[in-house]
Amino acid sequence: MTHQEKSKADFMHRRIKEDNTYYFLNDFTSILVSGEDTNGDFCVLHCNGKKNGGPPLHVHELEDETFYILEGEITFFVGDKTILAKAGDYVFAPRRIPHTFKVRSDETKFIVTAYPSGFERFVKELGIPYHKGFKAPEGPPLAEKIQKLIEVSKKYKISYPNL
Repeated sequence: MTHQEKSKADFMHRRIKEDNTYYFLNDFTSILVSGEDTNGDFCVLHCNGKKNGGPPLHVHELEDETFYILEGEITFFVGDKTILAKAGDYVFAPRRIPHTFKVRSDETKFIVTAYPSGFERFVKELGIPYHKGFKAPEGPPLAEKIQKLIEVSKKYKISYPNL
């Protein structure tokens, strides 16, 4: 069976909208393509970041991640490498390599693709569904939120060397 034969759809059109957007790790993330769309091959997310935002240092055991910067600047730390990525840049973070990033500009927009899929389920489980009038929590995350992050991450084989 070829990849095209096993694919669920020959054509796909997606956009950012209320029902595919989540408040996730202090930013808004929209799931554009899920593993259900790709037979688990990959997922695609559109992310918005604010200055100094970014996840804690972490390791994915199951997925490789790519980042394509649409707007703004982000410093990536992948293994022992540091990369300042600007609009138009692409960054690859392989599975099992510790990585993180920090948003340098006031705001940024970027596309994350994870291979294979699964990361989008993590976003859904940990994120808060967006709705009109949504107010993002202010201040640093509470201890309970950090504990939930660690617990949910175990299910998706994501670990945090410094937490």
